[in-house]
Amino acid sequence: MPTDSTNWSAAQSSAQYRAIAWLRWRIFLNNFRRKSSTGDLVARILIIPFAAIVIIGPTFGAGFGGWYFAHTDHFDGIAWILWGAFAFCQLLNLQLGQPGTVFDPTQLIRFPLPASRYTTVRLFFGVLSPANISAVCIALAVATGVTVAVPQLWAYAFTALLIFATANILFNRMLFAWIDRWLSTRRAREIFTAFIFIFALGVQWVNFTFNPSFNRHQHPTAAQAASAASARHNLDVAMHLYDKVWPWLTGFPPNLTASAMNHAHNADALHALANILFCALFALAFYTVFAWRTHTEYRGENFSDQANAVRKQPLAPAARAGITAPTLASTTVAPPSRYAPLIGIFGKEFLIVRRNTGIFYGILAPLILVLLFSFKMAARSQAPWLFPASMAYALMGITPLFYNVFGLEGAGCQFYFMSPVRMRDVFLAKNLLNLTLAAIDILLVYIVIAYVAAVPSLRMTIAGLLWAAAVLLASMAIGNRRSITAAKKVEAGRSASKQASPMSSLISFLLLIVAAGIGAGLYLLETKLHISWILIPTLAIMAAAAWIFYRSGLDSIDRYAYENREQLFAELCKQ
Repeated sequence: MPTDSTNWSAAQSSAQYRAIAWLRWRIFLNNFRRKSSTGDLVARILIIPFAAIVIIGPTFGAGFGGWYFAHTDHFDGIAWILWGAFAFCQLLNLQLGQPGTVFDPTQLIRFPLPASRYTTVRLFFGVLSPANISAVCIALAVATGVTVAVPQLWAYAFTALLIFATANILFNRMLFAWIDRWLSTRRAREIFTAFIFIFALGVQWVNFTFNPSFNRHQHPTAAQAASAASARHNLDVAMHLYDKVWPWLTGFPPNLTASAMNHAHNADALHALANILFCALFALAFYTVFAWRTHTEYRGENFSDQANAVRKQPLAPAARAGITAPTLASTTVAPPSRYAPLIGIFGKEFLIVRRNTGIFYGILAPLILVLLFSFKMAARSQAPWLFPASMAYALMGITPLFYNVFGLEGAGCQFYFMSPVRMRDVFLAKNLLNLTLAAIDILLVYIVIAYVAAVPSLRMTIAGLLWAAAVLLASMAIGNRRSITAAKKVEAGRSASKQASPMSSLISFLLLIVAAGIGAGLYLLETKLHISWILIPTLAIMAAAAWIFYRSGLDSIDRYAYENREQLFAELCKQ
């Protein structure tokens, strides 16, 4: 294979692209040979309808909006749709991340692949994310709506909106390329998570405050009327700020695209083409910044925490004094406690969780929604089921952790099998930490409900805790097995990392839904029959059965882990 770039032909470049595509396809097919691959495929297929709803709804809305604004000759309104599409795509990207790849694309650097072709390959590796697909669908829907309303604008509409969709996609790829760079340090991950948390909180606050569906049934008191007046004042301030900011946005792709169609409608082809060209220049600028980022990656930049942690450590006092370890060693060594491995692993897990800001986001984000929802529910009625319902929603951010307890270990999981420690103690320590997180979340939910609405009754508190115990014990029993046979490597510095495999996430969600359905059915049964002795005894029996199920699984986890350790290593140790 020639190494001189001047002798490299287009046919050879095409052959490289085909080889990479074939490699990805073969790895995709070979993944079906793993035991958990069929379940992951089923989970992805079942998730497709929900993802389609998320994309189809805004797509139809954007198409109708494009038709309406074009039909009424208010083309400036199309800019609002495109800004909404841009914000929607960024929100999807932040919530879902970019799709993971079947292998690390940085491995291609070892082959005779120039930086330009490597950049092209990296560009297409993450282009099929839900957000990017949504950007294309919304753009095509707006173009279709404009074409239906004003048929003579079809060429301008489809050209301008396809270029806008391209600019949106390139912006997403550029943004996530830099996010992976920014997340290479723990401090940056903490700042980024705080930013996402504040942004998501602000969006939900706006939704709960100004959405009429959450306010139409309220009977305002004097305090609530004052709060509503303050909200109207804030809205007036926001509209005044909007009037000031909007003129500065005219030079960005959403406004350029809408302006191009407006000029085309007024038979001003020169200005229409100029606006389309400026939008294309934005897309080129986004691609240039993306190429700049991938070029440093092409030169061998390493994002791993291990690479960032390479630095001189201060010598221990004994080493500075020239004293060797045997000199300081005691002649009598106390026998280790039977709980020493459990305590040590628990402490290590606490350090891992403390450094993983994504876990804190998964715990706190549902809690904030519980807080906002409780304010609205408290204004309408004192629902006795508010505490267990809020607790069930809050646990959605924690239970996926039970299904991938080795995800953050990586290749280090092998040391558990080489050390003189039982896997039972390893899983027990990891389960205890997850239970601690769940207990903290439940306590915070209780405090929020007590402060916002009213202190939950003793009966509903006991029922909620028994329900949570049954769900958490069952989740741990199933999750311990899934953590071995369906492990998923989690990289804290990569934006595409998820906490569990697709099938494990689906099992976690379905278990919560089924358990919530059982709890709600028991509550409704008591309400209809006007008796109060069904809910708590039944939930107590469920919790006891879940405890027996968990103990049985924990007693046999050593043999199960050793029998399936190769599958665990193959997933967590791969590059």
